[in-house]
Amino acid sequence: MKTNLNILNCFVLSFFLISCSNINVESEKADAKNPPLKWIKGNYKLKSDYGNYFENWKMIDSVTYSGFGYFLDNENNDTLFRQSMKLQKGLDAIFMYFNVKNQNDNKDVEFRLTKQEGRIFTFENPFRDYPSIVTYKILSDTSVNVVMNGFKNGVEKKEDFIITK
Repeated sequence: MKTNLNILNCFVLSFFLISCSNINVESEKADAKNPPLKWIKGNYKLKSDYGNYFENWKMIDSVTYSGFGYFLDNENNDTLFRQSMKLQKGLDAIFMYFNVKNQNDNKDVEFRLTKQEGRIFTFENPFRDYPSIVTYKILSDTSVNVVMNGFKNGVEKKEDFIITK
C-alpha cells in the first residue's frame, strides 16, 4: 500500500514540476513577443548646426508611453518643428504613432514594430513615402540611434542621428 502511495506522490510531484516548467517556457515566449519598452522613457536632446531637438517620453500605463518632440532654432526662440508620439503595446503587436503639427491633416501616423533584435527596434509603415521605416538602436542607457528611411519625391532619403538623455 505504501508503495502505491509513494508512486502516486511521485506522479503528482512530476506532473506539478512539468506544469511549472511549461509556464516558464510560455512566459519566455510572451516576453519575446512583447519586449520591454522602458528604454524609451526619459528626456532626450540633439544639438545640430540648425538648432536643438528635444524629445520627452513618459509612461502613461503598463502598455503606453507618450512622447513630445520639438526642434528649436539655434537661439531657442522659434519652434521649427513639433510632434506628439505614442508607443503602445496592442493585443498582437507594438505600435509607434507620430502626429506632426500641420502634416497628415494633424492625424496620427501608425508604424508597426516589424523586427526586434536585441536592442534594435524597427517600425514600419509601407504605405508612407517618408519615413516608411524608423529604427531605434539603443546604444546605452543614455543614448539612442534613430534612423529614418524612405522616399521623398521619388528619391531615397535617410536620416541618421543620435539622441542623448
